[in-house]
Amino acid sequence: MTASPFGRYAPGGDDEPLHPVRLLNLPVRVLVDERERHDSMLREFALLALDAQARPLPPGLAELAQAFGVRYATARSRPDAPVDEAVQQGTAAIDVTYDVPVSVLETVERLERLMAEADDFCRSEQLLTLPRNALQLRFDTWYFEQFRRQLAGEPAQPWDGPLEP
Repeated sequence: MTASPFGRYAPGGDDEPLHPVRLLNLPVRVLVDERERHDSMLREFALLALDAQARPLPPGLAELAQAFGVRYATARSRPDAPVDEAVQQGTAAIDVTYDVPVSVLETVERLERLMAEADDFCRSEQLLTLPRNALQLRFDTWYFEQFRRQLAGEPAQPWDGPLEP
């Protein structure tokens, strides 16, 4: 069992009971590809947040720069060890279990909203980072839905999409 995969986004310090969430057939390269894109976007928002002090940003972009670039820019660990090991071994898919509190659902909702808004700005060419492609959107939807389903008592559904980006 591993701590919350939401790292810097996860609420901290709660004494809430933890519940297992299983991600079955987790596509390692797809996950790594999405994490790299997400981290690039975070770096860009951090730069925008710094620049916002010198020149004003459009209101929506300013809010995202504050959220992604300031609030979430500080690296809190996320449990990458099983994924890193799978990458080193050339494993295409793994099963991972995370222990999370039910309150992580608030994080899921907030993160999904922020990511959709960031995609809008990426499409409007106000950022260098590209919006999520169809596979990244499909993966993110499946990933977040597993937390919703399983924390509501439903069984895990394995990933049934491509294993390579």
